[in-house]
Amino acid sequence: MYLMLSEYLNHLSQERGYSPNTLEAYERDILEFLNFHETQKVKLYSITRREVNRYLAELRNRQNATTSILRKISSIKGFYEWLQIRGTLKENPMALLELPKRRKPLPKVLSVAEVSRLLSSEELCLQDKVIVELLYACGLRVSELVGLLVKAIDIGGGYIRVLGKGGKERLIPLGDVSVMVIKKYLLETGLKADDPLLIDLDGKGLLKAPINRRKVWQRVRDMKRLIGREVSPHTFRHSFATHLLENGADLRVVQELLGHSDISTTQIYTQISKRHVKLAHRNVFDSLEPPSDN
Repeated sequence: MYLMLSEYLNHLSQERGYSPNTLEAYERDILEFLNFHETQKVKLYSITRREVNRYLAELRNRQNATTSILRKISSIKGFYEWLQIRGTLKENPMALLELPKRRKPLPKVLSVAEVSRLLSSEELCLQDKVIVELLYACGLRVSELVGLLVKAIDIGGGYIRVLGKGGKERLIPLGDVSVMVIKKYLLETGLKADDPLLIDLDGKGLLKAPINRRKVWQRVRDMKRLIGREVSPHTFRHSFATHLLENGADLRVVQELLGHSDISTTQIYTQISKRHVKLAHRNVFDSLEPPSDN
């Protein structure tokens, strides 16, 4: 049993180039499975679907997280598939195993007050305010933001033209605050129509290289110090969608503004919106004192 495991790990190392850390994790997961059945006096060749289900039940009893269970089963399935391919096993008890579904955590969002506090901070430079406005008030992806040219912004018309995934173009309206911030930024930088909107400037105001997505991520993450919580470019996009729904926007409209091809992707924000409503309700009514008996 342990000799075959050693051969399998060698196979993963030599033919698939797995790292030592990955091999160690595979070995740990498979050994745990084999040792469990050894204590049950069940040999490797005799393990059936019933024994596999018993092992899954044991993992749940140990309160293993769903992600941990999925990782362990993935490691074990790979081992059994290898045993079947080389002819050591005729049947694979893991072949049709129904795995627990991975629960996707709801996206994290900022409150309107947190966004307002960020935009009103004197520590936030004008270009960073432009970044926040376009990520939050327009719901842009960071890749769409760094690819935006000045000519894509229609200040007079109050909208921007964005090229999203798959080359799909969409128009997104600009609010009054966004227009004001962007207009001030363009006046100060003197950017031309064909210039990237986000571009590094030297101390004398001369143009340098365009800002890439990595730099945007770094600058947004640095904003944690201003609001006291972790934030990423996608946090603003999530907040954009959630706040629209909380204020009565139609789901199809939000889908169009986000550039989602499938509305099911947009529907996750309805769950966040409901959660926020419950929290707001609880904050108000759970703080009320019970009526007096007098």
